[in-house]
Amino acid sequence: MTAEAGRKTALLAVACLTVMSGATIAPALPRMAEAFGGAPNAEFLSKLVLTAPAVAIALCAPFAGALVDRFGRVGILRGSLVLYGLAGTAGCVLDDLYAILASRAVLGVAVAGTMTSVTALVGDYYSGEGRTRYAGLQSLAMSLGAVVCVAAGGLLADVGWRLPFLIYLTGWAVLVPVLLYVVEPRRPAVAPAAHGHGAAFPLGPVAAAYGITFFAVAMFYMIPVQIPFLLRAIGVDSGAAAGAVVAAASLTAGGGSAWFARLRRSDGVFGVYAWAFGLMAAGYAIAGLVGTFAGALAGAAVAGVGVGLFFPNSNLWVLALAPPAVRGQLAGGLTSAIFVAQFLSPILVQPLVAVTSLARAFTIAAVLMGCAAGAAAFLRVRA
Repeated sequence: MTAEAGRKTALLAVACLTVMSGATIAPALPRMAEAFGGAPNAEFLSKLVLTAPAVAIALCAPFAGALVDRFGRVGILRGSLVLYGLAGTAGCVLDDLYAILASRAVLGVAVAGTMTSVTALVGDYYSGEGRTRYAGLQSLAMSLGAVVCVAAGGLLADVGWRLPFLIYLTGWAVLVPVLLYVVEPRRPAVAPAAHGHGAAFPLGPVAAAYGITFFAVAMFYMIPVQIPFLLRAIGVDSGAAAGAVVAAASLTAGGGSAWFARLRRSDGVFGVYAWAFGLMAAGYAIAGLVGTFAGALAGAAVAGVGVGLFFPNSNLWVLALAPPAVRGQLAGGLTSAIFVAQFLSPILVQPLVAVTSLARAFTIAAVLMGCAAGAAAFLRVRA
């Protein structure tokens, strides 16, 4: 393997760990809730186990971004991978739901380091069309990795709800190619302005990228968090079945990723967002209205295509806006937006579920994303 191929493989593998940080244990949530059924609000707390890393990521990502700009990317990436494997597997042995939540928060610290450093490294290593191609390839790799991990998590969850936590040992496996192939890139020194008033960058577009990302991720995370409970409500009580639905979204996201580069060239940033939100709206409408396992599977598959378009679009937009001296900090801000949305997703959806039902919550989310698609299409025409 050439140095370039090894480096790219290592970066893609690290990016896959971000998806694994949450969705891997999604099929185990109902059985985890049963295991801790004596605890108050066990079902709700079990959902937070999935999204708890997001709190730590959101809090730590801006600091991680500042650190990678100041001290370099690779050292933080290596340390974060060691912590990832340690904290991720802790759920196998902990016997208290709150202790598991705490270990998931530590996992979030590790993900903040890996995601921020890798995003900055991509900005350092690639530019222009090469960066666009890499973004599509990364989204494809993340989608396929999620399919494997979620499917494996579903099978393991049917044996025991603790077993999916073992999948986080892959963080230590990924450390090997990182040590072999990923080296600190040459980059501009951090200017004094980056420590004081901040390097110049377009604040409005960056804030817009963060806001759109927050909304999309909050909607998307209904799939891994709510789908296992939606299936149980319609009489499908199987970790493998829940894993299949979540994996379907990841699998078709790979198709969206393969389409991304061509669509980005032809339709631009807002055109890609319009397609992404439109497909997610259609998928959620199917999942909410059909009310069967086949409907949930088809809805997740349709929505997944939109998800595959969305993530590389946001990453490229922020990297294009970021001066090299503060690239890590703006990448950290995007990471925070993503994971605040992940954590808040079950909290924002819970009132809808309480007053209506999970199926109607998916339908309402479809309407909201349909409106977002229309707004993005309008901005594409204006642009």
